[in-house]
Amino acid sequence: MSDAEREAEPDAEPDAEKGGPRAKRDKAVRSDPPARPRTWSELSFRRQRSVRWFSPGVLAGTGLQVVLSAVFGAFLDKRELQAVTKAPLHRFAGDALWLDFLADTGDGFDATYTMAWLASRPSLELPSGHALPRGQVLVLGGDEVYPTASPSAYENRFLGPFTAALPWLPPADGPEMFVLPGNHDWYDGLTSFIRTFCQKKWVGAWRTRQARSYFALALPHRWWLWGIDIQLDSYIDEPQLRYFERAANEMKPGDRVILCTATPSWVDADMEPDAYRNLAYLERVLIRPAGARLMLTLTGDHHHYARYEGTGDMEGTHKVTAGGGGAFLHPTHDLRREIELEVDKRDAAPQQYTRRACYPDVASSRRLAFGAPRLPLRNLPFMIVPAVAYVLLLWAGPFARTFEKRAGRSLADAAPTFGLADLLRGLTNEPVAVGLLMVVGLGLIGFAKPPVRWRRGWRKPLAKGLMGVIHGGMQLVGLVAVAWLSTRIASPANGGWFTLFLLLAVATLGGLTAGLIMGAYLALCNGIPGMDTHGNEAFSAQRLTSHKNFVRLHIDEGGVLRLYPIGVEQANAKWRLDPDAGPSEPWISPDGAPPKIHLIEDPVVIDG
Repeated sequence: MSDAEREAEPDAEPDAEKGGPRAKRDKAVRSDPPARPRTWSELSFRRQRSVRWFSPGVLAGTGLQVVLSAVFGAFLDKRELQAVTKAPLHRFAGDALWLDFLADTGDGFDATYTMAWLASRPSLELPSGHALPRGQVLVLGGDEVYPTASPSAYENRFLGPFTAALPWLPPADGPEMFVLPGNHDWYDGLTSFIRTFCQKKWVGAWRTRQARSYFALALPHRWWLWGIDIQLDSYIDEPQLRYFERAANEMKPGDRVILCTATPSWVDADMEPDAYRNLAYLERVLIRPAGARLMLTLTGDHHHYARYEGTGDMEGTHKVTAGGGGAFLHPTHDLRREIELEVDKRDAAPQQYTRRACYPDVASSRRLAFGAPRLPLRNLPFMIVPAVAYVLLLWAGPFARTFEKRAGRSLADAAPTFGLADLLRGLTNEPVAVGLLMVVGLGLIGFAKPPVRWRRGWRKPLAKGLMGVIHGGMQLVGLVAVAWLSTRIASPANGGWFTLFLLLAVATLGGLTAGLIMGAYLALCNGIPGMDTHGNEAFSAQRLTSHKNFVRLHIDEGGVLRLYPIGVEQANAKWRLDPDAGPSEPWISPDGAPPKIHLIEDPVVIDG
């Protein structure tokens, strides 16, 4: 596409400093700062707790959204519909540029706002005394809201917190925002995402510029940043390919590319050869033929920081995951030390990468895995499911009838004399109880996730069966123990009171015990060296708000790119309204010491 054609596009409007119609409209909208809220009730959003991922409602709702998005996404791809919207290439002139990359943001208020507050500050001072200016561009790497996308979720979990962090700046001084959708943004078919980020709206002082769910930025010194949308790990659609072909046609030999995507597919390439196909295709078909080189790939989705550096022919290139923008922490001890990527079958050898840094470090990550038994305490609604299951198994008929038949008298009179053998016999003598146990057992087998080396061929069903049986055995022991203890607790009561106390004891102890056992199972599966599986479940059960992170990038006057990985040990939990501060100051400020930041590793210099 020629420059004249691009200038004719409706969305390729002049920048503010050129005085075009866009500048006038922006000025009219943003010339005056918004009114500052003076009470919490005046905020346009409600502060949210972090998502309880083991809540039955969250599991059911998210599962339904996953199914619907998978089914209807195959028939109605919003990326195809976006082709009717003109999408310009975005250009940033100048001798230098600061840019932030933040991903996986919209979870609980404390963690999300901690990261939004840090990204909004005019500069961040490191412990060394070195100050890093605020990014002129903020790139969001996916999953802006959890658990599923909706207008209210975006308002309460993303738009509200980010607006409160940086409510206003003069239009000429405001940073710009470019956003990629992650799988959670896709769960409503991308409808809310497009309305929020692809209609040239403001998010506080950040101005959104993109017209589609993907974008290309021409940066100083022949650097490019491409943000691609791979819609739930599917193919890259034809309109998107044509868009990036336009960008590739403007590249010259020696140009350098930063590729932003919503998932670190390189970490799964050894087990899923197709996982890296989209990124490999772009590099093979568009970037290499243009004479450019892919120097840095940035992503979120995994809620930690990890950097892999190329070796051999790939020396100086990097694959970075920085998904610490607010969601629960993910482990790092299950990451492979070395990865191998095939981009083109004609290459002499696959690309080789070595893990150079991760946050939390491997030892801390493994230690944190053993906190998974806190599952029932961090996910109280989860206890409803095992509580109901325990009541059905131990009281709803089969178990009680077995007791009464054996004793020849009422359960209330006989309960104190029952031993563990009697309880086990009660579970195995009644067909209904046996059937329920089989259903639970099959569910636990289906839930099991074998270690990586056991996920191929005949090993996978064998490993799933063994893990399910072990987990089921742990739950059976807990079931019998709860039954035995509950009958002792209720035995002093008589008649209907005995029944009531028994039901309450079984439900309460059953929910707590089953949750503790599942947490222990997850801790063992993820924490024991050599297992390193169920990492997502073991860490989501804890809802950890530690080890947050984002990446600040700087292209200097010489064209060298420096990557500053910023870590936050713990999200801030105490906040206060600041109604009397200046118009550019946050509406909400830390109540006490601000969040402490540090560099996760020394700045990474990229000069390809």
